[in-house]
Amino acid sequence: MRVIEDALLIAFVAVVIVTDWRWQRIPNLATYPTMLVGLVLGALEATRGIGVGVPFGEGFLDHLSGLVLAFLVAYPFYAMRGLRAGDAKMLMAIGSLKGTVFVLNAALYGALFGLVVPIFAVIFGRTQAAAPDEPSAFPLITDRMPPRVRNALRTWFPYGVALGIGALVALVARP
Repeated sequence: MRVIEDALLIAFVAVVIVTDWRWQRIPNLATYPTMLVGLVLGALEATRGIGVGVPFGEGFLDHLSGLVLAFLVAYPFYAMRGLRAGDAKMLMAIGSLKGTVFVLNAALYGALFGLVVPIFAVIFGRTQAAAPDEPSAFPLITDRMPPRVRNALRTWFPYGVALGIGALVALVARP
């Protein structure tokens, strides 16, 4: 079962990295089915064991907990306009597919790569400025900044690429 999950994760991440880098979009056609397949695989794991599994273990509850935990990790960043919805759904799909411990590792590695990917995004012209009339998440702070700094902080980059690389590193680094 783990081999199937790993193969699906690699395929999912490859699709997301390409689409997010090229078009700065993470398609729902990739995220929602992956979430569903992850939960189904978790249910199949549970049928081999003793019931529905446990969070931080194996089985359906772990996959469901991974999805929910990914939502809880991503939502504050989404609400503050630090992540786009596709990035959050990507992390939820990874959690659904691989479970709680894996999604935490993938999010951590993704955050670390999130420090590096913007450099390449700027070099290769893969950034996107926010709309000029889009309100800031922190108006009391950003309104006092020089315009160049304010605009740099409002620039989007393909964070799904960083999360995807983080997931692949978590896959290779797991015990």
